[in-house]
Amino acid sequence: RRRRREMHLLRAVSSAIASSSSTAWRRSVSVRSRRVATPSPTTSSARAIARGSRRRMATSAAAVNHPGQVKVAHILVEPKDEPMLDELGEQIAAGVATFAELAATHSKCPSGKQGGALGWISRGQTVGEFERAAFTTPVGGTSKATTSFGVHLIEVLDARAQAPTIVDVSIQDLQEVLEGDPDEVNLIDVREQNEWDAARIEAFALRPLSTMQQWSPRLTDDFDPAKPTYVICAAGVRSARAAAVLLDMGFDDVRNVSGGMYAYGGPNLVTGK
Repeated sequence: RRRRREMHLLRAVSSAIASSSSTAWRRSVSVRSRRVATPSPTTSSARAIARGSRRRMATSAAAVNHPGQVKVAHILVEPKDEPMLDELGEQIAAGVATFAELAATHSKCPSGKQGGALGWISRGQTVGEFERAAFTTPVGGTSKATTSFGVHLIEVLDARAQAPTIVDVSIQDLQEVLEGDPDEVNLIDVREQNEWDAARIEAFALRPLSTMQQWSPRLTDDFDPAKPTYVICAAGVRSARAAAVLLDMGFDDVRNVSGGMYAYGGPNLVTGK
């Protein structure tokens, strides 16, 4: 009888231990499950993860060192507004707005009116901090730089190993062009209005070098950068300066008329108003 009581007591204790262990095990599994399980990301969180991934990829991208020229755009803000540049970068990465749209709205630089476009730049043309950022950022990427002007968000649009050169052409070469289809080329006269009134070549468009800042923002609307561009002035000096600017603005085939209007006496000459 005593032994039977001992056996009953042993079974009761064993059952209690088993029950307790089972409950603890279930609790442990439940806790582990809660720790492992992750909710499905919402659309907004997925976008945030994607943006973060893009930023990490941009940061860890292999360093570049463009040898020739880079085509850039930028958004310039005051140092106190630097956090805003990070927000603008996220909007661009998420496709909420384009770089050009945000530059037009937020940039303190006059280039903002042209979507922040600065055109092609070579080493030595900009301040050191801007140059270092622009020439070490992959094409299609963005980077920030702080200069004496403020804080820049820089977008590298393109790169080329060598800058195109200005081709000097003779008056005879120009006359052959004038005898062809003028719609196949750009013809730009960079003299002053009074010089134009005195004598000009038919089919040329007047764009005085002295007012280039005023008309250059509309240049690619008025002329096709893909066409050969002939630039003329009185003797070839001002036209050479204007041709260099056109190259930086993306005109790849720019030709300076040597000798200028002083050397021209062809049938396309128009004199007087």
